Amino acid sequence: MNKIKIVSDVLEKLEIDDSIEIEEIPKNEFFDVTTICINIVKDTDLILEYSTRKATKLNVKIKVLKDVRFNLYEYRYGKNFKVQYQYNLLENSDTKIYKFYDVAGIKEMNMIYLLENNAKIDYYFKTISSGCEKYNMTIYHYASNTISNIYNNGINILKGNLTFNISSFVLEDKIDTCVLQNSRIINLTNNKCQIKPNLFIDEYNVEASHSAYIGGFSADDMFYLNSRGINELDALKLLINGFLTKDMPKYLVTRIKRNINKYWR
Repeated sequence: MNKIKIVSDVLEKLEIDDSIEIEEIPKNEFFDVTTICINIVKDTDLILEYSTRKATKLNVKIKVLKDVRFNLYEYRYGKNFKVQYQYNLLENSDTKIYKFYDVAGIKEMNMIYLLENNAKIDYYFKTISSGCEKYNMTIYHYASNTISNIYNNGINILKGNLTFNISSFVLEDKIDTCVLQNSRIINLTNNKCQIKPNLFIDEYNVEASHSAYIGGFSADDMFYLNSRGINELDALKLLINGFLTKDMPKYLVTRIKRNINKYWR
């Protein structure tokens, strides 16, 4: 398993094979943002871990080459992040991204470019939001037969303020594309949370849908667990666990459960 660890905006640990090419462009007197360029040239898996204790800016560019299958597992913790991602997906590439965050403040921009025919991305994002978190995401279908499935899920707690802005674009004549947005925020506070889903479709031969939910867990689910003798706190932990671990790989499930236990003892 390839692994990259970034502390603040510096590459601290690098364990990669020939399936990955990486370049770090440090910030300098002209540019105040470190850029990390990652090219995925063969089928592979990558663990990406970030942490910081100070305000930091980072620009990450990931390119998945033709016919490559790529799985990314990302874990981020700390505070005061500003980060921009750019994903460039080429012909017949199949990218699966799994992210879990436990951060106290972040502004993040994700730009996903499906550049060539049959490029596909499945994006699963989970967060425990205890501070101000804002995620902007734009997905561009620049070719036919491309697929984007975007799932954003968050638990909002303490002083959390969580926002998802997601916009998907399909250009005219880019046929047989599939566009999905699914966003859910479980808000356990009285703080304001927002989901802003947008679909900009200039072609009829497209499957496109979005769904958005902000609220609590189902009263029926809580009643069912309580009726089985499970107290309120344990029932809440079970529902949170299911919400955050669904569809996630083992590497991230372990970290999700550890963070759930940190907040709900």
